[in-house]
Amino acid sequence: MKKILLYQIILFLIISCSQTIPEFDGEKAFQKIEEQCDIGFRYPGTEEIKILRKYIISEMEAVGAQIETQEYIVEIDNVEIDGQNITASFYPRKSRRILLGAHYDTRPWADKDADSLNHSKPVMGANDGGSGVAVLFEIGRILANNEPLQYGIDLVFFDLEDMGSYGNDDTWCVGSKYYAENFKGEKPEKAIVVDMIGDKDLAINMEFFSYKNSPALVNEVWDIAQDLGFTEFKSKIVTAIIDDHYSLIKEGFNAIDIIDFDYPVWHTINDTPEQCSSHSLYVVGQTLVTLIYSEK
Repeated sequence: MKKILLYQIILFLIISCSQTIPEFDGEKAFQKIEEQCDIGFRYPGTEEIKILRKYIISEMEAVGAQIETQEYIVEIDNVEIDGQNITASFYPRKSRRILLGAHYDTRPWADKDADSLNHSKPVMGANDGGSGVAVLFEIGRILANNEPLQYGIDLVFFDLEDMGSYGNDDTWCVGSKYYAENFKGEKPEKAIVVDMIGDKDLAINMEFFSYKNSPALVNEVWDIAQDLGFTEFKSKIVTAIIDDHYSLIKEGFNAIDIIDFDYPVWHTINDTPEQCSSHSLYVVGQTLVTLIYSEK
């Protein structure tokens, strides 16, 4: 009888210490892409990006996140532009932390469009901007109802990523650069940026700077995706990409980028919700949720 009782106690402890991995809802995330696009063109200096900032804060407050904003002014092409990074923190008392980041601004010029008449028109940014934010929104909803055993999570929405000039690396990712250079306190154990991950034809290779700086984290994420059967994650190291993770890497973060840079309508007027897929959002979102709720 004592042995049976001991076994029952051990079994109870095992069950109570384990955690079911929540399910990421790709359809709900896709709706968040549409809601962002309904606001309009969300590039710096517009009323629309101000509306989007309020929308992000409202969405994150609604799921119980602790909000911190970081305002700054930068000069781009001799014009002063205001930026705002938004951090939504979950379970702030937990010392072990994961940072998940995405940029929310869109590009003012569709300068990669096949029609040169469109080069002065703004980009809707359903995938390039909208998809990463949508994944963070859905993860925030999950976090509100499911406390991870190990980690507190900081969802960081970066501004001023997409106003750069091609060939001039310093003009890109201005918001994340400001964030990283002014970061106070202990850095998160893991920092993961998601960008352009809503493409219907999703194929996510290992980005060069990510693998060079944080091979263990890249392998951890890709192994999770493989275990989940997500063939969209490819075990191939490709071109170095200047994205928000690079700003973090330069300041000593253990940071990687999850990005599908092979996107034919990148920086064109056709970057619309029709180019995106709820399944692609699910693939990336479920991989990140599994990472968050693992017991490592």
